[in-house]
Amino acid sequence: MKALIYYGNKDIKLENHWNDPNLNDEFNAIIKVNFTSICATDIEEWQFGPNYINPNDPPLVHGHEITGEIIELGKNINHLKIGDTVAVNNVIHCKKCFWCLNGQGGACESMKVAGFALDGGLSEYMRWPSSHLIKISDDIPKKYGALIEPSTVATHAIRKSGVKPGDNVAVVGCGTVGLLTVQVLKASGAIVTAVDIRSESLELAKTFGADYVYDSSKNDFADYLLSITGGIGHDIVFETAGAQMAPKISIDITRRGGKTILVGIYSKELTMNFNDIVFFEKEVIGTIGSSPGDMEAAVMLLNQGKIDPSSLVSDTIKLDNVIKDGYEKMNSNSKNIFRILVSP
Repeated sequence: MKALIYYGNKDIKLENHWNDPNLNDEFNAIIKVNFTSICATDIEEWQFGPNYINPNDPPLVHGHEITGEIIELGKNINHLKIGDTVAVNNVIHCKKCFWCLNGQGGACESMKVAGFALDGGLSEYMRWPSSHLIKISDDIPKKYGALIEPSTVATHAIRKSGVKPGDNVAVVGCGTVGLLTVQVLKASGAIVTAVDIRSESLELAKTFGADYVYDSSKNDFADYLLSITGGIGHDIVFETAGAQMAPKISIDITRRGGKTILVGIYSKELTMNFNDIVFFEKEVIGTIGSSPGDMEAAVMLLNQGKIDPSSLVSDTIKLDNVIKDGYEKMNSNSKNIFRILVSP
Protein backbone atom coordinates (compact mmCIF):
# COMPACT_ATOMS: atom_id res chain seq x y z
CA MET A 1 0.00 0.00 0.00
CA LYS A 2 0.96 3.66 -0.25
CA ALA A 3 1.98 5.31 3.01
CA LEU A 4 3.81 8.42 4.21
CA ILE A 5 6.67 7.13 6.34
CA TYR A 6 8.46 9.10 9.05
CA TYR A 7 12.13 8.12 9.21
CA GLY A 8 13.47 11.00 11.31
CA ASN A 9 14.27 14.70 11.34
CA LYS A 10 13.39 16.26 7.97
CA ASP A 11 13.11 12.74 6.58
CA ILE A 12 9.68 11.64 5.34
CA LYS A 13 9.00 9.61 2.22
CA LEU A 14 5.91 8.47 0.35
CA GLU A 15 6.43 4.73 -0.03
CA ASN A 16 4.40 2.93 -2.70
CA HIS A 17 4.94 -0.64 -1.47
CA TRP A 18 4.60 -0.49 2.31
CA ASN A 19 3.26 -3.65 3.94
CA ASP A 20 -0.53 -3.90 4.18
CA PRO A 21 -1.71 -4.26 7.80
CA ASN A 22 -3.28 -7.52 8.98
CA LEU A 23 -5.68 -8.09 11.87
CA ASN A 24 -3.07 -9.78 14.07
CA ASP A 25 -5.61 -9.97 16.92
CA GLU A 26 -9.27 -10.95 17.29
CA PHE A 27 -10.08 -7.54 18.79
CA ASN A 28 -8.51 -5.44 16.02
CA ALA A 29 -10.06 -3.95 12.91
CA ILE A 30 -8.74 -2.93 9.52
CA ILE A 31 -10.03 0.36 8.15
CA LYS A 32 -9.80 1.79 4.67
CA VAL A 33 -8.66 5.33 5.39
CA ASN A 34 -11.04 7.98 4.06
CA PHE A 35 -9.26 11.11 5.25
CA THR A 36 -6.35 12.03 7.48
CA SER A 37 -5.83 15.62 8.55
CA ILE A 38 -2.36 17.17 8.67
CA CYS A 39 -1.74 18.90 12.00
CA ALA A 40 0.90 21.47 12.98
CA THR A 41 2.33 18.86 15.37
CA ASP A 42 3.04 16.61 12.37
CA ILE A 43 4.97 19.45 10.75
CA GLU A 44 6.93 20.19 13.95
CA GLU A 45 7.84 16.52 14.27
CA TRP A 46 9.06 16.48 10.68
CA GLN A 47 11.06 19.71 10.95
CA PHE A 48 12.32 19.61 14.55
CA GLY A 49 11.78 16.07 15.79
CA PRO A 50 11.84 13.48 16.87
CA ASN A 51 10.17 15.20 19.82
CA TYR A 52 7.17 13.04 20.68
CA ILE A 53 8.38 10.06 18.63
CA ASN A 54 10.86 7.78 20.34
CA PRO A 55 14.00 7.85 18.13
CA ASN A 56 13.98 4.04 18.18
CA ASP A 57 10.42 3.71 16.80
CA PRO A 58 10.78 4.88 13.16
CA PRO A 59 10.14 4.01 10.47
CA LEU A 60 6.41 4.39 11.05
CA VAL A 61 3.35 5.68 9.21
CA HIS A 62 2.72 9.32 10.08
CA GLY A 63 -0.66 11.01 10.67
CA HIS A 64 -2.89 10.99 13.75
CA GLU A 65 -6.22 12.67 12.83
CA ILE A 66 -7.98 9.87 11.01
CA THR A 67 -11.35 8.66 9.80
CA GLY A 68 -12.12 5.62 7.71
CA GLU A 69 -14.41 2.73 6.83
CA ILE A 70 -14.18 -0.68 8.46
CA ILE A 71 -13.36 -3.40 5.92
CA GLU A 72 -12.30 -6.23 8.26
CA LEU A 73 -13.11 -7.10 11.87
CA GLY A 74 -11.78 -9.52 14.45
CA LYS A 75 -14.20 -12.31 15.35
CA ASN A 76 -14.99 -11.08 18.86
CA ILE A 77 -16.24 -7.61 17.91
CA ASN A 78 -19.96 -6.92 18.25
CA HIS A 79 -20.28 -3.13 18.58
CA LEU A 80 -19.14 -2.40 15.01
CA LYS A 81 -19.80 -3.86 11.58
CA ILE A 82 -18.20 -3.93 8.15
CA GLY A 83 -18.93 -0.66 6.33
CA ASP A 84 -19.19 1.54 9.43
CA THR A 85 -17.58 4.97 9.13
CA VAL A 86 -15.48 5.55 12.24
CA ALA A 87 -13.25 8.09 13.90
CA VAL A 88 -9.95 6.73 15.16
CA ASN A 89 -9.41 7.40 18.85
CA ASN A 90 -5.69 7.77 18.36
CA VAL A 91 -4.60 7.58 22.02
CA ILE A 92 -4.27 4.16 23.66
CA HIS A 93 -3.93 4.35 27.45
CA CYS A 94 -2.35 1.53 29.43
CA LYS A 95 -5.22 1.50 32.01
CA LYS A 96 -2.75 0.13 34.57
CA CYS A 97 -0.50 3.00 35.69
CA PHE A 98 -1.12 5.27 38.68
CA TRP A 99 -2.55 8.02 36.47
CA CYS A 100 -4.94 5.83 34.49
CA LEU A 101 -6.23 4.23 37.70
CA ASN A 102 -6.86 7.70 39.14
CA GLY A 103 -8.83 9.01 36.17
CA GLN A 104 -5.96 11.06 34.71
CA GLY A 105 -5.52 9.23 31.42
CA GLY A 106 -4.02 12.29 29.74
CA ALA A 107 -0.97 11.81 31.99
CA CYS A 108 -0.61 8.07 31.28
CA GLU A 109 3.08 7.19 31.39
CA SER A 110 2.73 4.46 28.76
CA MET A 111 0.23 5.93 26.29
CA LYS A 112 0.66 5.05 22.63
CA VAL A 113 -0.47 7.50 19.95
CA ALA A 114 -1.11 6.77 16.28
CA GLY A 115 1.50 8.38 14.07
CA PHE A 116 3.89 8.88 16.99
CA ALA A 117 4.36 5.46 18.60
CA LEU A 118 2.22 3.26 16.35
CA ASP A 119 1.49 3.37 12.62
CA GLY A 120 -0.86 6.24 11.81
CA GLY A 121 -3.28 7.08 9.04
CA LEU A 122 -1.43 8.74 6.16
CA SER A 123 -1.84 5.51 4.25
CA GLU A 124 -4.43 3.54 2.34
CA TYR A 125 -5.22 1.13 5.18
CA MET A 126 -4.72 1.02 8.94
CA ARG A 127 -5.01 -1.51 11.74
CA TRP A 128 -6.37 -0.29 15.06
CA PRO A 129 -8.01 -1.77 18.19
CA SER A 130 -11.78 -1.89 17.71
CA SER A 131 -12.23 -0.50 21.23
CA HIS A 132 -10.72 2.74 19.94
CA LEU A 133 -12.94 3.14 16.88
CA ILE A 134 -16.07 5.25 17.28
CA LYS A 135 -18.92 5.12 14.79
CA ILE A 136 -19.89 8.41 13.16
CA SER A 137 -23.44 9.17 12.07
CA ASP A 138 -24.11 8.43 8.41
CA ASP A 139 -25.48 11.98 8.13
CA ILE A 140 -22.02 13.49 8.73
CA PRO A 141 -19.85 14.04 5.61
CA LYS A 142 -17.01 11.54 5.81
CA LYS A 143 -14.21 14.08 5.59
CA TYR A 144 -15.29 15.83 8.78
CA GLY A 145 -14.49 12.69 10.77
CA ALA A 146 -10.80 13.60 10.58
CA LEU A 147 -11.56 16.79 12.55
CA ILE A 148 -12.92 14.79 15.50
CA GLU A 149 -9.41 14.35 16.91
CA PRO A 150 -8.72 18.11 17.37
CA SER A 151 -12.32 18.43 18.61
CA THR A 152 -11.37 15.84 21.22
CA VAL A 153 -8.37 17.91 22.29
CA ALA A 154 -10.74 20.84 22.83
CA THR A 155 -13.27 18.66 24.66
CA HIS A 156 -10.57 17.24 26.95
CA ALA A 157 -9.38 20.72 27.94
CA ILE A 158 -12.92 21.94 28.58
CA ARG A 159 -13.85 18.91 30.67
CA LYS A 160 -10.73 19.44 32.79
CA SER A 161 -11.55 23.12 33.26
CA GLY A 162 -14.85 22.55 35.06
CA VAL A 163 -16.57 25.26 33.00
CA LYS A 164 -20.18 26.00 33.93
CA PRO A 165 -23.04 27.64 32.01
CA GLY A 166 -22.72 31.42 32.31
CA ASP A 167 -18.97 31.45 32.95
CA ASN A 168 -17.03 34.22 31.24
CA VAL A 169 -14.43 32.39 29.19
CA ALA A 170 -11.76 33.53 26.74
CA VAL A 171 -9.97 31.55 24.02
CA VAL A 172 -6.54 32.94 23.14
CA GLY A 173 -5.52 31.70 19.70
CA CYS A 174 -8.13 30.88 17.08
CA GLY A 175 -6.47 28.26 14.94
CA THR A 176 -8.17 24.91 14.41
CA VAL A 177 -8.14 23.79 18.06
CA GLY A 178 -9.03 27.27 19.29
CA LEU A 179 -12.05 27.58 17.00
CA LEU A 180 -13.23 24.09 17.96
CA THR A 181 -12.80 25.13 21.60
CA VAL A 182 -15.08 28.11 20.94
CA GLN A 183 -17.75 25.76 19.58
CA VAL A 184 -17.55 23.25 22.43
CA LEU A 185 -17.64 26.08 24.99
CA LYS A 186 -20.77 27.52 23.40
CA ALA A 187 -22.34 24.06 23.58
CA SER A 188 -21.45 24.13 27.29
CA GLY A 189 -23.34 27.39 27.85
CA ALA A 190 -20.35 29.66 28.43
CA ILE A 191 -20.02 33.33 27.46
CA VAL A 192 -17.09 33.23 25.04
CA THR A 193 -14.54 35.84 24.01
CA ALA A 194 -12.27 34.86 21.10
CA VAL A 195 -8.83 36.46 20.87
CA ASP A 196 -6.44 36.44 17.90
CA ILE A 197 -4.50 38.79 15.64
CA ARG A 198 -5.96 37.35 12.41
CA SER A 199 -9.16 38.97 11.16
CA GLU A 200 -10.23 35.83 9.28
CA SER A 201 -9.96 33.76 12.46
CA LEU A 202 -12.00 36.28 14.43
CA GLU A 203 -14.68 36.31 11.73
CA LEU A 204 -14.89 32.52 11.92
CA ALA A 205 -15.13 32.72 15.70
CA LYS A 206 -18.17 34.98 15.27
CA THR A 207 -19.83 32.46 12.97
CA PHE A 208 -19.17 29.76 15.58
CA GLY A 209 -21.04 31.75 18.21
CA ALA A 210 -18.38 33.74 20.05
CA ASP A 211 -20.07 36.50 22.05
CA TYR A 212 -17.09 38.84 21.70
CA VAL A 213 -14.01 38.86 19.46
CA TYR A 214 -10.94 41.07 19.77
CA ASP A 215 -7.60 41.64 18.10
CA SER A 216 -4.91 41.09 20.73
CA SER A 217 -2.43 43.32 18.87
CA LYS A 218 -4.46 46.44 19.71
CA ASN A 219 -3.10 48.65 22.49
CA ASP A 220 -6.36 48.64 24.46
CA PHE A 221 -6.69 44.84 24.32
CA ALA A 222 -6.38 44.19 28.07
CA ASP A 223 -8.66 47.10 28.99
CA TYR A 224 -11.34 45.90 26.59
CA LEU A 225 -11.32 42.36 27.93
CA LEU A 226 -11.56 43.68 31.46
CA SER A 227 -14.47 45.95 30.53
CA ILE A 228 -16.64 43.17 29.09
CA THR A 229 -16.41 41.26 32.38
CA GLY A 230 -17.38 44.22 34.54
CA GLY A 231 -13.78 44.83 35.59
CA ILE A 232 -13.37 41.34 37.08
CA GLY A 233 -11.60 39.34 34.37
CA HIS A 234 -12.41 36.00 32.80
CA ASP A 235 -13.29 33.00 34.94
CA ILE A 236 -11.40 30.63 32.65
CA VAL A 237 -8.96 31.34 29.81
CA PHE A 238 -7.92 28.70 27.29
CA GLU A 239 -4.53 29.25 25.67
CA THR A 240 -4.67 27.42 22.34
CA ALA A 241 -2.08 29.36 20.30
CA GLY A 242 1.18 27.75 21.40
CA ALA A 243 2.90 31.11 20.80
CA GLN A 244 5.65 32.33 23.10
CA MET A 245 3.72 35.23 24.67
CA ALA A 246 0.30 33.56 24.71
CA PRO A 247 0.57 31.98 28.20
CA LYS A 248 1.43 35.35 29.79
CA ILE A 249 -1.43 37.07 27.98
CA SER A 250 -3.80 34.29 29.07
CA ILE A 251 -2.77 34.45 32.72
CA ASP A 252 -2.97 38.25 32.71
CA ILE A 253 -6.61 38.27 31.56
CA THR A 254 -7.66 35.51 33.98
CA ARG A 255 -9.51 36.90 36.99
CA ARG A 256 -8.22 36.59 40.55
CA GLY A 257 -8.96 33.03 41.65
CA GLY A 258 -9.65 31.98 38.04
CA LYS A 259 -8.15 29.28 35.85
CA THR A 260 -5.82 29.36 32.87
CA ILE A 261 -5.87 26.20 30.74
CA LEU A 262 -2.74 25.67 28.63
CA VAL A 263 -3.60 23.66 25.52
CA GLY A 264 -0.90 24.89 23.14
CA ILE A 265 2.45 23.15 22.71
CA TYR A 266 5.49 25.43 22.83
CA SER A 267 8.56 25.11 20.63
CA LYS A 268 10.46 27.72 22.70
CA GLU A 269 11.16 27.82 26.41
CA LEU A 270 8.87 30.23 28.24
CA THR A 271 9.78 32.76 30.93
CA MET A 272 7.26 34.43 33.20
CA ASN A 273 6.76 36.02 36.59
CA PHE A 274 5.15 33.34 38.75
CA ASN A 275 4.12 35.99 41.27
CA ASP A 276 1.37 36.88 38.79
CA ILE A 277 -0.09 33.47 39.65
CA VAL A 278 0.74 33.35 43.36
CA PHE A 279 -0.39 36.83 44.39
CA PHE A 280 -3.82 36.46 42.77
CA GLU A 281 -4.40 32.75 43.54
CA LYS A 282 -4.79 31.80 39.90
CA GLU A 283 -4.75 28.17 38.80
CA VAL A 284 -2.76 27.10 35.75
CA ILE A 285 -3.63 23.69 34.29
CA GLY A 286 -1.88 21.91 31.45
CA THR A 287 -3.77 19.56 29.14
CA ILE A 288 -2.65 17.32 26.32
CA GLY A 289 -4.35 14.76 24.12
CA SER A 290 -7.34 13.11 25.68
CA SER A 291 -8.65 10.86 28.41
CA PRO A 292 -11.15 8.01 28.06
CA GLY A 293 -14.58 9.37 27.18
CA ASP A 294 -13.39 12.60 25.56
CA MET A 295 -13.66 11.45 21.95
CA GLU A 296 -17.06 9.89 22.58
CA ALA A 297 -18.22 13.28 23.88
CA ALA A 298 -16.77 15.04 20.81
CA VAL A 299 -18.46 12.59 18.42
CA MET A 300 -21.78 13.16 20.19
CA LEU A 301 -21.42 16.94 19.70
CA LEU A 302 -20.62 16.43 16.02
CA ASN A 303 -23.57 14.08 15.56
CA GLN A 304 -25.82 16.67 17.26
CA GLY A 305 -24.61 19.44 14.96
CA LYS A 306 -23.01 21.40 17.81
CA ILE A 307 -19.59 21.21 16.16
CA ASP A 308 -19.26 22.38 12.55
CA PRO A 309 -15.75 21.73 11.18
CA SER A 310 -16.58 22.60 7.57
CA SER A 311 -14.88 26.02 7.59
CA LEU A 312 -11.70 24.55 9.05
CA VAL A 313 -10.86 22.45 5.98
CA SER A 314 -8.46 24.62 3.99
CA ASP A 315 -7.74 22.07 1.26
CA THR A 316 -8.24 18.41 0.32
CA ILE A 317 -5.41 16.63 -1.49
CA LYS A 318 -4.42 13.14 -2.59
CA LEU A 319 -1.87 11.02 -0.74
CA ASP A 320 0.35 11.10 -3.84
CA ASN A 321 0.86 14.84 -3.27
CA VAL A 322 1.05 14.81 0.53
CA ILE A 323 4.60 16.17 0.83
CA LYS A 324 4.46 19.04 -1.68
CA ASP A 325 0.82 20.11 -1.30
CA GLY A 326 0.47 19.09 2.35
CA TYR A 327 3.57 19.17 4.53
CA GLU A 328 5.48 21.81 2.58
CA LYS A 329 2.40 24.01 2.28
CA MET A 330 1.66 23.73 6.02
CA ASN A 331 5.31 24.53 6.72
CA SER A 332 5.07 27.77 4.74
CA ASN A 333 3.53 29.45 7.81
CA SER A 334 0.53 30.65 5.87
CA LYS A 335 -1.90 32.25 8.32
CA ASN A 336 -4.83 31.15 6.17
CA ILE A 337 -4.31 27.39 6.58
CA PHE A 338 -6.27 25.51 9.23
CA ARG A 339 -6.31 21.82 8.26
CA ILE A 340 -5.37 20.04 5.04
CA LEU A 341 -7.16 16.74 4.51
CA VAL A 342 -5.42 13.88 2.73
CA SER A 343 -7.37 11.21 0.88
CA PRO A 344 -5.72 8.03 -0.41
